[in-house]
Amino acid sequence: FALVIVAHVLIILASRTVGIMSGTKKPGDFFPSRKVVDQNTFILRVSASHANCLENFPLFAAVVLTNEAYGSADVDFLASCYFGFRLLQVFFHLCGVTDTLITVRFYSFAPQLVLLITMALRTAATLSV
Repeated sequence: FALVIVAHVLIILASRTVGIMSGTKKPGDFFPSRKVVDQNTFILRVSASHANCLENFPLFAAVVLTNEAYGSADVDFLASCYFGFRLLQVFFHLCGVTDTLITVRFYSFAPQLVLLITMALRTAATLSV
C-alpha cells in the first residue's frame, strides 16, 4: 500500500519536474488538487488518487498492525483482497472521471470498506478473548 502512495508522489514529482525544466511551468504554478473542480488531466487525477490513498492508509495500517502486534486472527487473505481492490480503485481513478468510471471506482471501494470492517471485527474478537 505504501508503495502505491510513493508511486503517486513519483508521478506527480516527475510531471512537475518536466514542466519546470522545460520552462512551461513555474514552481508556483502548482496548486492543491482538492481545490480543482475540473480533474480531466491525468496529473490532477493522480493527485486526487494520492489524497484518497492517504486518507485510507491509516485505517488499513491500524487494523493490520494491531492484528500483527497482538498475534490475533489471520487476516492475511482479507488484507490481500483489500489491497487488490485498492489497486483497482487507483486504476479506475487514473482512467478518468466519467460517470461509469466513478461508479466502477465506488464498486472497488465498497468491498474495501467491508473487508476493513471484517478485519477490524476479527482482530477485536481475538483481543477480547
